[in-house]
Amino acid sequence: MGPGARLSVPKQLLDVLACPKCGSELAEVDSAMRCASGHAHPIRDGYLDVSSASEPDEVTARTADSFGYEWTTFDDVRDEDTVFAETYFRDLDLPTLRGSVGLDAGCGKGRYTRFLAPWLDGLIALDGSAAVEAATRNLRSFENVLVVRGDLREAPIRPGSLGFVSCLGVLHHLEDPHEGFRRLRRLLAPGGRMLIYVYSRPAAFGVRRVALAVAALLRRGTVRMPPRVLRTVALAVAALLYAAVVEPGRLGERLGVAALARLPMAAYRGKPFRSLELDTFDRLSAPVEHRYTWPELEPWFAEAGLQVVATRDEAGWFVLCRDPSSSSGLTPPGEPAPGTGGRRRDLASAPVADRMHPDDDQG
Repeated sequence: MGPGARLSVPKQLLDVLACPKCGSELAEVDSAMRCASGHAHPIRDGYLDVSSASEPDEVTARTADSFGYEWTTFDDVRDEDTVFAETYFRDLDLPTLRGSVGLDAGCGKGRYTRFLAPWLDGLIALDGSAAVEAATRNLRSFENVLVVRGDLREAPIRPGSLGFVSCLGVLHHLEDPHEGFRRLRRLLAPGGRMLIYVYSRPAAFGVRRVALAVAALLRRGTVRMPPRVLRTVALAVAALLYAAVVEPGRLGERLGVAALARLPMAAYRGKPFRSLELDTFDRLSAPVEHRYTWPELEPWFAEAGLQVVATRDEAGWFVLCRDPSSSSGLTPPGEPAPGTGGRRRDLASAPVADRMHPDDDQG
């Protein structure tokens, strides 16, 4: 699909799309999505581009450049993504998303969008960087997904229209993460749910706190490096961490040596080295990084009128929350959707077969 080609927008998504400039409905006209006020948003290579709706500030532009390079360089779908997705979505009963329309805010190359798409009627994969090029390729088999390039703070979505919002590893890279959270909260329909992941900061002194302090010192220089140079630096740092922390920790876990088993970075034990290389580049490249303790993060949800359903800290805060307002047509969180028998499905069971739209396997 080249520039100017038509874009097939699922009806259930067309109903929630809105012009990011004026908020009115969008319709496809002459290879663009246009509103009644005449604002036009081009269709490029399989995705909708609303990035021109607002002028990015310097930090936002640098952040988009950083992640654009990252996800167009590390653009492949990887086997270990399934294992990481199990961690990210552990608190979410995926079958209860049936009947909902959702948003993956800051989707990157779409590596986690792929695991959400089979469970939702429609899903918008939104990113503010050139990563949408990789996301479009990786998500092309999902007929219920629309890839959009745009700032999550100016998402082209009607307020109060989404049953689910996912924002994983994104808010902490904004200059004002709390404001980004507020913008996403406005998109939730009554009874809708939101899953976020933001970096955590240890309150007590320990190995992880020292490691984060060292990383912060490194970042002072690495965030200014050209991406190709930083990739070499990230490779060296990742190799050092793998040899000095990950492998000893894995060995300690296997042999029952508690002192080694308690080492940080347990998530990388038994994973390919390339996963650590990617995440090291990610941590050293983003211009802005915020970290939180739970007392700092908890007020966000109370202020937003959201009920916290589940929280855990695994090198970052995973928080599942919901709008407690009554809603018809949405399955309450934690209760099985009709026909599921209350079973939580294993993401690793059939990730390839589930790439089709949920309704496609009924014929």
